[in-house]
Amino acid sequence: MSPPLSRRRLLALGGSAGTISLAGCLDSITGSEQEVCSSGYRDVGEVFTKRSIVDYLRYASLTVPQSIASGEQLVATLTNESTDPLTTLGKPRYMIQRLSPDGMWRNTIGVPNEYEWSPSQRVLEPGEEFRWEMTLSVSEFSGPFERCTIHTPATYRFIYWGFSEHDAGIALAAPFEVVE
Repeated sequence: MSPPLSRRRLLALGGSAGTISLAGCLDSITGSEQEVCSSGYRDVGEVFTKRSIVDYLRYASLTVPQSIASGEQLVATLTNESTDPLTTLGKPRYMIQRLSPDGMWRNTIGVPNEYEWSPSQRVLEPGEEFRWEMTLSVSEFSGPFERCTIHTPATYRFIYWGFSEHDAGIALAAPFEVVE
């Protein structure tokens, strides 16, 4: 059996826990690169590990505004540009990433810890679109998402990764700037 904690040890442990909690809050306030999802949410990073992210596909286009002001609505549109139906895995298969100072793209939104991606398919007929409208703030995202990082002025990209069949390993990206 372990001896009881001394008052000094208990205070040291409490101080460490408080410092760690405060650091997470400060990262959220300052827009640090550390991703801090709310309790019960997780980063979606694992879905991109085996995907090629491209900015052009001959059969689909992804459009976003070149820039939006902080707090302004982001509108992203995926259009089937081909003459054939395009099978997708639905609207919730998107991500928003921020370009970090080290040149790496970092996810900025997450999903509930227990969330599972639906295998259901949605066919977009030629010319048909998926459209997302959202403000880059907490709880303003289409689908199961929650913001994990504050969207401060920087370069971002909207990514759609719900292509099925022969392009399951492809994700289509469109960059945009958040400005003051």
